[in-house]
Amino acid sequence: MPYIRFQIDGAVEQSAYNALPAATKQAIRDKFLQLKTFCAKVNEGSDNEEDTVHFKWHLCYHDIGGPCEPEQDI
Repeated sequence: MPYIRFQIDGAVEQSAYNALPAATKQAIRDKFLQLKTFCAKVNEGSDNEEDTVHFKWHLCYHDIGGPCEPEQDI
């Protein structure tokens, strides 16, 4: 069976994210969690299972030459 596969990677400036109302941040997180409930691992249980159900975020300091903080699951 074919899959619709989303791969989303975006960076938002921390100051812009911090300026969002808490309700907006929660709504964004809730939408990701809602989408996650519909996702399935491709070839689940087989030797070539793909990790296609992962939603993560982290703080990135590449713009100032620093390392990223550890990823956290959504």
